[in-house]
Amino acid sequence: MTTHSKLSPSARHRWGVCAASVREEAKYPSRPSGAAAIDGTHSHTLLEKCINDGKTASDFVDQTLKDHDGEFKVDADRAERVQFALDYVSGCVGTVMSERRVHPDALVGRNDMSGTVDIQIVTDTNLEIIDYKDGMNPVVAKDNHQMEQYAVGAIAEMQTQGKLAPLYVTCTIIQPKLRMKGLTGIDSHTYTLGELMVIKDKMVAEAAATDAPDAPYNPGESQCKYCAHGGACTARTTQALSTAGITFANLEVVEQTASKEPTTMTDKQLREVLEAAPLLRQMIEAAETEALRRFEAGQEIDGLKAVRGRGSRSWMYEDDVMEDHLKKAGIPKSAMYKTSVITPAQIEKVRWSKRDGTVCQVTPAKLLQLQETCIKKSEGKIQIVASADPRPSVTLSAAALFGAVSSDLPSFLL
Repeated sequence: MTTHSKLSPSARHRWGVCAASVREEAKYPSRPSGAAAIDGTHSHTLLEKCINDGKTASDFVDQTLKDHDGEFKVDADRAERVQFALDYVSGCVGTVMSERRVHPDALVGRNDMSGTVDIQIVTDTNLEIIDYKDGMNPVVAKDNHQMEQYAVGAIAEMQTQGKLAPLYVTCTIIQPKLRMKGLTGIDSHTYTLGELMVIKDKMVAEAAATDAPDAPYNPGESQCKYCAHGGACTARTTQALSTAGITFANLEVVEQTASKEPTTMTDKQLREVLEAAPLLRQMIEAAETEALRRFEAGQEIDGLKAVRGRGSRSWMYEDDVMEDHLKKAGIPKSAMYKTSVITPAQIEKVRWSKRDGTVCQVTPAKLLQLQETCIKKSEGKIQIVASADPRPSVTLSAAALFGAVSSDLPSFLL
C-alpha cells in the first residue's frame, strides 16, 4: 500500500488521542520508510502473492519480487515467517481476500479514514480481519485502535455492497517472530456487531475533534513517540516539565532541575519526576532530531550548533591486506584474530549458507530447546516504574519478611 488516509487506521493510536497531531504533522514532509518498515513491506508483498497465486512461501525462495519499497530476494527466513501466516489462514473456513482497502465512509460520514487490511476471511456469521506484523514487540488484538478501525471499515464495505453484516468480527494479529520468545505468535479478540457500533461512535467523535482549527493537544508517551511534531511540540515539553515540577518561569531550567535535591523530595515528588522521565527522554530525543533537521535544511538556531562526536576507528583495508601490515609490524597471526561463541541474542539472527547456496537459520523449536537447556538468565537491573507496570514488584527490604514478635513467647525469647 502506498497511499495513507489523513486519519489512517495505523495512526489512530495518535490522532484518536491527540487531535492536534493531525494539524501539526501536516507541517512536515513525509519521512522515508526505515529498514524495519521496508522489511515488513516485503513480507506483506510475499504474503499477498502467495494467497493470490495459491502457492506456498517456499515456492518463491531465491526469487526476486518487487513492491513500492524496491526489489528484494526472498530468502528462507522470510518464507518461513510468511508460511506461518499462510498455515493459519489455510486452517480457517471462509472466503479469503488479501490486501483489500476498506472504507468506513458509510458508517462514519467522512472519506479520510480508509485503510488496507492484510487478510479478510468471511463466513455467514463471522468476519475475521488479520494483520501480519514482522516485529518482535508483542501487539495485542483486544482494544487495538488500528484493528478496530479496520473492522468498522470492513463492515461498512459489506453494507455498501448490500451484504448482510456478520454477527461477529474477529481481529487477529500474526507475529511469527514472537515464537522466538516462546509465544504463540497469534493473538485474537472477537467483537460483537453491537460492540463495534459503539466503537464506531467513538471513532466519529475522535475524528471530528481533529477538524477543529484549535484541535487540542494531549501529549503522552505512546502518541508522541513517533509524531513528526514531537521535537517542536510545546504542549509535550510543558507537560513533561510541569509533571516533574519544573517550570520556565524566570527561567534556567537546568538550575531548577539541579536545585531539586532528591533526598529532600517527598514520595509524591519522586513519583512525579520518575513518571515524567520516559516522556522527558522522548522529548529530548525528538528535540535533537528536529534541531538536526533544521540545520540540515540550512536554518540556524540561536545558541545551538551541530558538531561531530569522537567517531570510531577502523582499518582502511580488508582483513587479508591488514594481516600483511600487522605481520610487518611484528604482530603474530595468533594475536591478530579473536574468536568467541555467539551470544544467546545473536543466535536468533545468525544465518549461514549450505554448499548449494541455501540460507539457513536456527528453527524456533531449536531456539526453545536451547533456551531450556543451555541458556541461563541473570536478574535484570532494578528499575523504578509506575505501579501500573505489569511486571511483579521486587522486595528490596527484608523488613517485610519479619513480623512482630509475639508476646506469648517464653520470656527468654523476648
